[in-house]
Amino acid sequence: MAPYFAVFVFWVLLSNAWLALFAYHAQILFWLKDSRPEVKLRLNRKALLLALPTVVAGPVLYFLLPHMTHSDLPGWLGAHHVSRLTLALMIPYFGLVHPCLEQLHWSRLRDASPLSHLVFAGYHVIVLYSLLGTPWLVMSFVVLAAASFLWHWMERTADGLTASIVSHVLADLGVIVAAWLRV
Repeated sequence: MAPYFAVFVFWVLLSNAWLALFAYHAQILFWLKDSRPEVKLRLNRKALLLALPTVVAGPVLYFLLPHMTHSDLPGWLGAHHVSRLTLALMIPYFGLVHPCLEQLHWSRLRDASPLSHLVFAGYHVIVLYSLLGTPWLVMSFVVLAAASFLWHWMERTADGLTASIVSHVLADLGVIVAAWLRV
């Protein structure tokens, strides 16, 4: 429930993207402190090939974003304390740190229950509900649940978290850069 708490308190109630992200990551680190998951980062050819298709997330979003949104993107971001400058600062954090922490957090949850894929997708919908129309929210939910499922499959297939982390990094970097270019 870590992302739901962070999103409801800091995104919905306080309208602050940075605080929501930091609160989510602080919770991830708190819950990881006792478990210390074994992370085998092996950037082998198989992991890279599995991760590579997510590089299209950014370009696809860049072209679709004007058709997906029912709110002004700069205004929506501004309402959550994100300017063009702070969005540029968010690129390395959201594109590199966030996917690593998120994969560490959700990996154990995906192993524990298949419902975790839906829970993962669900918290993203809460973030996006004021930006996207209903058909695009549904599409986002489906794509994110599928991504979670695929990351779980990658972890089992490619011997560890490497492929899912690299895939998540490529997707999130693409998404944040596409948003920045659109702003």
